[in-house]
Amino acid sequence: MANDSEYKLDPGPLESNVLTGQLTHRSQDIWEGNVNMILNTRREDGNFWKLIEKYPIHPRVLEVIRLSGLYGVYKSNRPAIDRSLITALVERWRPETHTFHFRTGEATITLQDVEVLYGLPMNGDPVLGNEMIRTIEDWQNICQRLLGFVPSREDFKKNSIKVAAFNSHMLSQPHLSNMATQDMVNQKARCFMFWMIAGMMMADTSGGYLKLMYLPMLEDVNKIGSYSWGSATLAYLYHFLCKASQSTQNEIAGFLPLLQIWAWERVTVLRPQIVAHRDARTICHVGLPRGPHATRWFAHLSWTNTTKHVLKVYRDALDSMIEDQFIWEPYSDDLIESLPLYCHAGRDIWRVRVPIFCWDVVEVHLPDRVMRQFGLQQAIPTPFPFDSNHFRHDRRGRPNTNWELEHAHWLSFWNQRLQYSCDAPVNNEPLCYDDPYLIWFRRITRLVIGNPNSRPQNQQGYVPNSTAYETMVRHIHSMVDEAKTLGDNPSYEALYMFRKMVRDQGSDCLKYVHEADRVHVSADYRRDVVQPVQLHHPVRRRGKGGVAGRRERAVERAQTHVEIDQATQNVQEALEDDQATSNYNIGSISGGCTHEFTQASNMTYQLSETDIMPYVMPQTLQISSHPSLSSLENVIGNFENVPNFNSSPVPLIIETPDATNSLEDPNHDVDDNDPKDASEGGDTTIQNSEPSRREKRKIKLKPCGTGGHYAIQHVQKQRAKNK
Repeated sequence: MANDSEYKLDPGPLESNVLTGQLTHRSQDIWEGNVNMILNTRREDGNFWKLIEKYPIHPRVLEVIRLSGLYGVYKSNRPAIDRSLITALVERWRPETHTFHFRTGEATITLQDVEVLYGLPMNGDPVLGNEMIRTIEDWQNICQRLLGFVPSREDFKKNSIKVAAFNSHMLSQPHLSNMATQDMVNQKARCFMFWMIAGMMMADTSGGYLKLMYLPMLEDVNKIGSYSWGSATLAYLYHFLCKASQSTQNEIAGFLPLLQIWAWERVTVLRPQIVAHRDARTICHVGLPRGPHATRWFAHLSWTNTTKHVLKVYRDALDSMIEDQFIWEPYSDDLIESLPLYCHAGRDIWRVRVPIFCWDVVEVHLPDRVMRQFGLQQAIPTPFPFDSNHFRHDRRGRPNTNWELEHAHWLSFWNQRLQYSCDAPVNNEPLCYDDPYLIWFRRITRLVIGNPNSRPQNQQGYVPNSTAYETMVRHIHSMVDEAKTLGDNPSYEALYMFRKMVRDQGSDCLKYVHEADRVHVSADYRRDVVQPVQLHHPVRRRGKGGVAGRRERAVERAQTHVEIDQATQNVQEALEDDQATSNYNIGSISGGCTHEFTQASNMTYQLSETDIMPYVMPQTLQISSHPSLSSLENVIGNFENVPNFNSSPVPLIIETPDATNSLEDPNHDVDDNDPKDASEGGDTTIQNSEPSRREKRKIKLKPCGTGGHYAIQHVQKQRAKNK
């Protein structure tokens, strides 16, 4: 299908001076047809949440965790990670800028997001240390001194420890005695903090192991809170985002809950709906603060308006995202002030443009590229002097390294971070399409990820259409732009060339969006003009029954309650006259066969003599009285149509002899209220032509349910059955 089109949508970048690594990026493989590469997510915190759910942490231990600055991670709990959502975000992450490139501009996870969502400390020393060469015996001694247990030699792998061994120790001593010493409390607190750091915040791709290099940093519990754990967590996530964005990678690690909740807070097309909170730990212990902003997402969620675990849907949603589907400022000033103090203590460094560290990892925080996230005007950013291949360096093959000395030339920026705070005028309105920043951004970015030409013929499930939309928009935009250049008095040659352009680009566009067959038929999409007389109102068959339904239809015909009451009185008088005279009024019983009122013409249709079939009726007709007959609703079901006795709940008893009746002028409608008819007696009765030769028999009319059989048809059918 792709070969049918001469036009190829250029996804970008149109200028390659910013995104220099496009050829090795995941988006390049997706454009070439590898569309189902879902990343594996690595984390080692599953047993951690099961443990604390079964055995809640002692309040004394929680107090130590609070002082360390990791209390917000504990309070936030573990969200279920959507691998497809993470993959869709990674496809738009650019290592050259440390930002997500959306259609609406650049966006990224900042120090503000880390502190507001998880309350991790920002101001402090970078998380760096001296990676000394240690034997297994050295690590066993450290574990004995800091954690309170000695793992076996089989539980170690170089400088890592098995998660299973760590979990077994925690389960063997789940409770802390109220008489425990402070050293025992600190050891228990270090166990939880080490698991949160190595298994969640700085989780790697080793699988089933926790890196021990963070453990010596927890020796002094009073110094743990002096480290900038927030910037270290963000640097580690940046590092794995940059690595996973390469086409050769199939897994990602780091603090993935931060990435997912950041997307839920800002991208409305990816966000589920919160139904009800379910975290029992939202109940704070006495003297402990409540959780950070991320705790609101540990709840019962609904995906009624969004999807989950479908990469094609996420990718298409981001390819077609518009300005109002991205929330630039999800944290209002009132919301920030309502959070605990530890969630905004480092507010003064949220916009610093400096490197951030986590042992061997060095990344750069660039808030100047996302100033709209802070409510400020966005200008064209300047590049940061940083190696675009920085993420390819790691700790392998570099033992006995002092990372503080290794990163000394970058540490000066962090130590003087307040001098590198970015500022700009306040942004009072969203950017227009012709803003200089957006014009520049559309030239240097990869605008779309999905390729419509890679859609197979018999693709099942969701079919992305955002790139087809982008193709049509570009064609229309080009034609409108060309029409503007023609001016008011174009030459014939210019008009001819414009005609050719519209024809060719329109045909190519139809081919590109898999609608090439439309060129073979004329474009007839206009509705024929329909005159009001051609519109036929629907016929009401068997509408809403009961008093409410009949009154509702009466109101629709502008018939007041007074008219309804008057009609009810007229019918009651007619029934009383019928009982008094013991005569059969053909207008009242068989009106369904003789009368039909047409509202449009205000005329009454009367059957001819040939339309009336002879039947046998008695000299007198008796209708059994029923209390419900006193109301109009049980006698006349609809003022537009005649009564339907078959659907009436009142059983009709007709006494009829075996004789032939005659009709008196069936074309004459008698109105008891008409003076002329009253002077003539106002009585249209049926007389017997001969006396009855057999005993009277009673026929009970049963409702047929169809609404098409009335008294005359029932009498004839019953007589035919008896014969």
